[in-house]
Amino acid sequence: MTFATTLSLPRLPSMDSFARKIAQWREAWELHRKYLTLLDELQSMSNRDWDDIGQSRLNAHEIARQTIYGR
Repeated sequence: MTFATTLSLPRLPSMDSFARKIAQWREAWELHRKYLTLLDELQSMSNRDWDDIGQSRLNAHEIARQTIYGR
C-alpha cells in the first residue's frame, strides 16, 4: 500500500528561477537595444568618416556586434 508520504508531487519552478529568467531577458533586451543604437549611429556616418577610421561601411554590423557583445 502506498502512503501519502511516499508520493511525490510535481515540482513547480521557484520564483527565484523565474526572476532570474526575467533579469536575463531584460539584460539581453538592453544589449540588443544598445547594439541597434550603435548600428544606427555607424550607418549614419559619411564615407569620409569611414575613410578616416580606416574601415569599410560593410563592417558596420561586425563592429557593432563586437563592441556590444564582445564576440
